[in-house]
Amino acid sequence: MSFYRSFGIYTVAGFISKGIAFLLLPFFTYYLSQSDYGHITIFSNSMYFIAPLMNMGIGEIITVEYSSLDNKQIASFVSSSFTIPICVLLITLFFAYLFHPFFSNLIGLSEGFLYLICLLSFFNFFSEYFFTILRNQNKPVSFGILAIAKTVFELVLAIYFIKFCGDGYVGRVKSIFLSIFIVSLLSLIYLVKHKLVNFNISKKWLSLILVRGLPTIPLFFMMYFLYNTDTFMVNYYYGSAKAGLYGLAGQLAFVLTVITTSFITPFYPFLYDNLNKRNYVKIVSHILKYTLFISIIILLITLLAPFIFKHFIANKFHEAFYYLFLLLVGQYFYSLYLILVGLIYYKKHNYIYYYFCPIVIILTIFINYFLLNVIKVQQFAWASATSYFICLLMIVLVYFKYIKKGMIIYIRSFTKESKISV
Repeated sequence: MSFYRSFGIYTVAGFISKGIAFLLLPFFTYYLSQSDYGHITIFSNSMYFIAPLMNMGIGEIITVEYSSLDNKQIASFVSSSFTIPICVLLITLFFAYLFHPFFSNLIGLSEGFLYLICLLSFFNFFSEYFFTILRNQNKPVSFGILAIAKTVFELVLAIYFIKFCGDGYVGRVKSIFLSIFIVSLLSLIYLVKHKLVNFNISKKWLSLILVRGLPTIPLFFMMYFLYNTDTFMVNYYYGSAKAGLYGLAGQLAFVLTVITTSFITPFYPFLYDNLNKRNYVKIVSHILKYTLFISIIILLITLLAPFIFKHFIANKFHEAFYYLFLLLVGQYFYSLYLILVGLIYYKKHNYIYYYFCPIVIILTIFINYFLLNVIKVQQFAWASATSYFICLLMIVLVYFKYIKKGMIIYIRSFTKESKISV
């Protein structure tokens, strides 16, 4: 299947699933308070704090290796990779039990929710694994159907628990848990049925996962801090109601992330294949077209935002509008950053994360804390946009010579054929 067709299917599926969620914003903003929305935001963000340890970069590792492996080797890799989330689950549950008073005070959620966060992160590993396998098998239609079905199931449960059971934000948590749990079961069934798991643990694959995966832990923690530091600080200093407003703006800005994910999903396999074939002009052309595309999307969202808030969002959440544009700008920088991340995996420069990520994390925390005390929560999204820009700038500096060579090849392609080793 062609790249653009795959991209189109992933994009349409992403917009349908997120579009359904968007259409339910009037429902959520009507039945949930600002504080409820804040609790949901903090719960969701806390779940992804454990994700780096659960994932260990396994999805990207198998994507890089997938085309060179047969089914037996894939099954061996998949089976070996399962040991990572199982070990991490046991460790995180132990730490949640020991330090639950500290964590509960920090994020404002009860001890029971801490254990639920650990379990959700565990099941989410298998859920995401399923989508990764479908992507690598070049099955965008199956990928899209599953993504839409998961969203519909989750939102139907949310309506039931919130409206008919009166569970408030707990109902939303229930719907998230059940949808991820069901997809994780489907993942295991699919893997077993297609003989992509054989329950043999390979030292070779475990060693590869640790060598390449350990450097990705700083990466995922970096992305977690980039995406969540501002929200947690708003919650800690200003309360769950303000965090709810900020979280709603982040949810609307997430539309851009949906497009980014839709592009990146087929782009990494495309990138690795064309780098091997030295089709540099084709790569740069796709990247430039995509950059123009998301620039137009940001402009459209900005122009439509006043209408959306007026007709779809309850009045008590209208303050979230003031955070939206800067959060969109931050996601724009993040989109460009993700494209360059593919070079790190392709060149096996994972060690870069050991010094790259701590610098970004420290700068992100500093910027968020500094702006929190200077301009208050009303313009707190400045911190998010600035942090993402710094992240993009740093990776551009690291791979500047490769970016420069790629642009030279692309420009020369209009006059003559040229190949430069990258």
